[in-house]
Amino acid sequence: MPPRVPEPDARRYRRFAVVFAVELSSGGGVQTCQAEDLGVGGCRVQVLFPLQRGASVRLRLRSERTAVEATGQATVAWTTRDPPYRAGLAFSDPLAEQAIAFIRAIVGPSRLLTGDPG
Repeated sequence: MPPRVPEPDARRYRRFAVVFAVELSSGGGVQTCQAEDLGVGGCRVQVLFPLQRGASVRLRLRSERTAVEATGQATVAWTTRDPPYRAGLAFSDPLAEQAIAFIRAIVGPSRLLTGDPG
């Protein structure tokens, strides 16, 4: 039986459909890829080659819309094996803290938790 994919509303953090650049370092190589969504806990990226599920990667999140950047470690939570290659990256706690400022810089004041009222 394939692993269960959580429903979008089961996420702890709200996801924002934003496109921005991600510098991803893994296994001694660096690639600049494009993120397709972002939340405090992680992001989905389109990468040049498939990543290994469970691998630790170093990230630098940046956008032309702001000088604010976020850098730190993440873990590959899921990945595709066929092009276009995509991966879900789960941020480490320090990167998640920086992601809050990065999100607010590119999307403005927002509710970041999915269960926030109003």
